[in-house]
Amino acid sequence: LRLVHVDLLHRHGERTPVSHRIPEISPKYWNICAKGNPLHRDFLKAIGRNTESAGGDGTDGGVQWQSHIFKNATRSSGTIFGVSSAAAQHPSDTSQPTEATCGFGQLTDTGRQSMAALGANMRELYVDALRFLPNTLHSDNKSDTLYLRTTIYTRAFESLQHVLGGLYPEIPVGSPKLRVHVRPSDRDNLFPDFGCKQMVKQSMKLNAQNIERNEAEFQQLHQDMLKIPGLSAYLDADHKSGQAQAAISVMDVVAPMHIHDMPLPQGINGELIGRLSHMASVENLHSAWQSSAVARMQIGQLVYELAGNIVDAVQTDRAPIAATQPQLGIYSGHDTTLAPLLAVFGHDADKPTHDAPPNLEWPPYASSMRIELLNDTVSPHPTVQPAWEQDPAHPSADPSKVPFDERVRPTNVPKSLYQWTSRRQGSGPTEQVNPRATRDYYVRVWYNDRALLLPACRDPGAHHSKHGPSVCTLDGFFKQIARFAATEKETRVECLAS
Repeated sequence: LRLVHVDLLHRHGERTPVSHRIPEISPKYWNICAKGNPLHRDFLKAIGRNTESAGGDGTDGGVQWQSHIFKNATRSSGTIFGVSSAAAQHPSDTSQPTEATCGFGQLTDTGRQSMAALGANMRELYVDALRFLPNTLHSDNKSDTLYLRTTIYTRAFESLQHVLGGLYPEIPVGSPKLRVHVRPSDRDNLFPDFGCKQMVKQSMKLNAQNIERNEAEFQQLHQDMLKIPGLSAYLDADHKSGQAQAAISVMDVVAPMHIHDMPLPQGINGELIGRLSHMASVENLHSAWQSSAVARMQIGQLVYELAGNIVDAVQTDRAPIAATQPQLGIYSGHDTTLAPLLAVFGHDADKPTHDAPPNLEWPPYASSMRIELLNDTVSPHPTVQPAWEQDPAHPSADPSKVPFDERVRPTNVPKSLYQWTSRRQGSGPTEQVNPRATRDYYVRVWYNDRALLLPACRDPGAHHSKHGPSVCTLDGFFKQIARFAATEKETRVECLAS
């Protein structure tokens, strides 16, 4: 198998909670950014942000902190994290602001280390072991090697910086700067847009049903948390069926405290945090597994873009003359980037119900997903046709008119990808459509270094003859994502649907 192209999507590294909550157990001042704060200040200066603002808590001087790259560029992440207690400091909390104080939602020193480690792992794999990427970045190969994207959040941008630092720790002095792509907040497809009313409506309906279906487990978790000193003051005395959001709001505080070895009340440990992670997924993530429409509205435009990357890479690889396309795309995002993508790659169209895996957990900090395009001209091709190739074609000649659930490939996969040139004696070349013309290309998807088994690729004609279902044929991969890939216009129509 020869690597042709890779897209790496990752969640940012470990951070502080997004706001100050549960002051009975959590510090007001998180002093775990000693190494990162000077880097953050340099970063703000580099992007032209004013660093004469208040400190990490929003009221005191000290560490300058900005959560967004652009001034006035914010985006709603919903209201899942609960109410902030910004001014509260519990009498038992002895923390004070220092030069190491983080802002809320800031990438911590531990988070920076995790992202550098991810970059180093990518170097070990794609530079040292597979010789896919060049050993160093020079001015003449940067545009051919990397495509870099981040969201508007500084923790995502700085995570990307550290991934690059691990991947290429010795960029020559004086090298041209790398271009990092950042889209306006209202056009960013790296996470869901909570302004999409239909997405919110359908998600809330399914989430409420999931909470009710898991009522006994939520009740037990709630009762166990009420026994923990400090949490009982934060939680309602009674679990409110169908309205639970306690799991994610508590997890957002206690998980960072646990990761950073902060003192926690007895009863808050790895086992409880694992339960919180699972129940937070029930509260918020299961809906994307249950409804392809919800998943499509959440992340469909990114799926469409990733499909386009694959198409461009195949066309570049087959070009008779030298053409350039980035070998590696790095997308620095969030838990809400990876979670719906897991639903896209796990969706089984043949199942009557589309429930999430019973062990589904919230994507950990620094989680990563890799989509590898591979080429193999040596191994035998699958000898049978996938089932969907034998289905009657939709009568519409316009791919965008085909209902999402009937599509066999995204609409940005052109017919030219399946054209081949044949020559008959005594006549010129003719273009013909060959549905097997892409059979030398395969796709493999990894999540946290574990190869995913895409349901569409279980079909005997949809995976590599030697490497099995984890290595999809290109068409098997397209079939898996076809019902989720959506243009901006298609997403807008679905979001406004009554």
